[in-house]
Amino acid sequence: MIPNNQTQSPQSLVLRFMREKRMLSLLNVGEKINVKPKVIDHIEKGNKFITEEELTLFLDCYDFSQEIYAEMLKLK
Repeated sequence: MIPNNQTQSPQSLVLRFMREKRMLSLLNVGEKINVKPKVIDHIEKGNKFITEEELTLFLDCYDFSQEIYAEMLKLK
């Protein structure tokens, strides 16, 4: 069996880390940005491509800048 994190993209790992850092549940985020929690889960697992518009919504919700996101991607 392949561990879950081997299928995740760096983008999905960073987004999940950011959400967890802010102590937000999938439900909390879904309600704030009007996206179903299951869609967020699919994005975080790397099963759904994230658009630039969606990325902006997530970063605004998590209160992280594009610059911080880019720096975190370099670390993954």
